[in-house]
Amino acid sequence: MAAAPTPSAPPLEPSKPLPPQAASTEPAPLAYPLEQSKPMPEGAQDFEAGVRGQRYDRLPCCGLGIGWVLFIIGFFLGAIPWYAGAIMLCFYRGDHREKPGLIACAVAAVIGTILIILATVLPTEVHVY
Repeated sequence: MAAAPTPSAPPLEPSKPLPPQAASTEPAPLAYPLEQSKPMPEGAQDFEAGVRGQRYDRLPCCGLGIGWVLFIIGFFLGAIPWYAGAIMLCFYRGDHREKPGLIACAVAAVIGTILIILATVLPTEVHVY
């Protein structure tokens, strides 16, 4: 079997000049502007390091957040942590990532309250033997 010839690009013609580049007075934008910034002076401090609410900061309580820890503990301590989480939802102005756990505590507190009311109000059967 004969091998088929591979297609190749047409040869460049050195006699033709390249098209002129568009002249601009503005410098080309930097690809990574943060890498081109000035170095920090000696003794300067990065004030954003350790600020709560940044994406790279871990949440307290093993990365779960206070709301989720209260939600989990509420199953073992009789819904009292759920009420604490529901109250914290009203007044907490910290990290926005804490909100889902606090909302779960508030929902669980409402459902727990309804179940407690139903358990105390509904009549129970009394067997006299």
